[in-house]
Amino acid sequence: MGANSTQAYAVMTFLVAFIFITAGMAVGGNVPLILIGLAVLVLSIGIFRKCKPWEHRENE
Repeated sequence: MGANSTQAYAVMTFLVAFIFITAGMAVGGNVPLILIGLAVLVLSIGIFRKCKPWEHRENE
């Protein structure tokens, strides 16, 4: 697995997503925070999928 700045942004958004989700659960089921966390999680997945083709190109 190669390391580049886009992968770092994906990991960062992944961690931020779980911070929002756990904060929403800790407050007593705060639905807006949980939904924000899920939206950021989807964003993180999108960034990771964008990075996937780059890994195979670096090996060639």
